[in-house]
Amino acid sequence: MQAVQFLHTAFAQALPTIHARRLTALMACVSALLQGQRLTLTALGRSLPGQAYPKHAIKRVDRLLGNPHL
Repeated sequence: MQAVQFLHTAFAQALPTIHARRLTALMACVSALLQGQRLTLTALGRSLPGQAYPKHAIKRVDRLLGNPHL
């Protein structure tokens, strides 16, 4: 998605100290939000792009939201 790529570039320039993996996880959640159109932890996890089982994708979103550096 071009919107996600644009946001990734904008965040990377505006926040140069953000860790690359954290930014990638954040952009994956943005992509999931745009695709699933629901803003809950489980809905974001289920809409994450990739081959992971929903349980593991939900855990990925949970870890991101619980990250104190975010």
